[in-house]
Amino acid sequence: MKSLIMEGPAKSRVIDIEIPTPGPGEVLVKMKYCGVCSSELEPWKTAVNGQTFGHEPMGTIEAVGQGVTGLEKNDRVTGLSSPCYSQYTIMKEENCVVIPEAVADEDAMGEALACLINVGAQMALAAPGDPFVVVGCGYMGLGTISLMRAMGAGTIIGVDIREEARENALKYGADVVYSPDTLPEEYFFSKHNFGGHVLGPGRKKEMFSIGFSRVEEFAGTGSALRLAGDITGMAGCLGIGGYHLGGDRNIDFQQWNYKMMKVLNTQIRDDDLATRYCRQALDLIARGQWKFTGTVNSRHIYPLEEFDRCQYELEHKPAGFIKALIRCND
Repeated sequence: MKSLIMEGPAKSRVIDIEIPTPGPGEVLVKMKYCGVCSSELEPWKTAVNGQTFGHEPMGTIEAVGQGVTGLEKNDRVTGLSSPCYSQYTIMKEENCVVIPEAVADEDAMGEALACLINVGAQMALAAPGDPFVVVGCGYMGLGTISLMRAMGAGTIIGVDIREEARENALKYGADVVYSPDTLPEEYFFSKHNFGGHVLGPGRKKEMFSIGFSRVEEFAGTGSALRLAGDITGMAGCLGIGGYHLGGDRNIDFQQWNYKMMKVLNTQIRDDDLATRYCRQALDLIARGQWKFTGTVNSRHIYPLEEFDRCQYELEHKPAGFIKALIRCND
């Protein structure tokens, strides 16, 4: 079978290896697509010979191992597995999720969807109708916007440096969009507005009216993280979903501390929880409750041999780019 490995920084190649055999409790999946995650961009740039990537599988079961009872050949599945930039991959039965018939192949990257459900769980609104801000309106940011719309948010604000990303945010449920330099000044909380730790008479109530109670950052850059923190309100909750690689991040922690902010890493590492959230995500989409479909167009589905071009376009975002897939079988 064909499988992708790295030769070095920003240089991949496709090799031929044997098709693996599923062991007890495992299934062999014939891959159709593997979703491309922005967390792989920096590792791609710094890759070493033999390194492999790919963790958003989607395909059909080709064979089942001993003891597998809940899955059958030809089931259309997604879930958790790595590496997945190959024609076949092995998945554990407990991490394999059957895709509902109503969900299209291109919308069924279960691992990424599970991460978004985790955002919804950790960043749940204090009450229906509360506002929600998303900083960074790529694929994951758009998923968060559409999910928060389904969860009953009031005004949803999208922030991104790209005009097309802001337009996409409106399509997926945002009410208002801004570039970072057009955000209204009154959204920004600073302890200096209130004389540091000394509050004048009657100003405590005013202090709690600035900024937002829920802000999710999905850009993965230092500037976006600082901005997200600046607009998080007193005792608000800042969710960090962006994958922060490529150097340290500098923030005004004194400011964060003063505001008594809750700071949550909204990524997910628990495989059992991720599998459950994957199943829930697909069910919500299948029932039409979560309207998060249509993020992939044919121009951004790449063969294995064009993985490097895919990574370049992931970074530079040509027109129409939201989500990229690698086509693993022709």
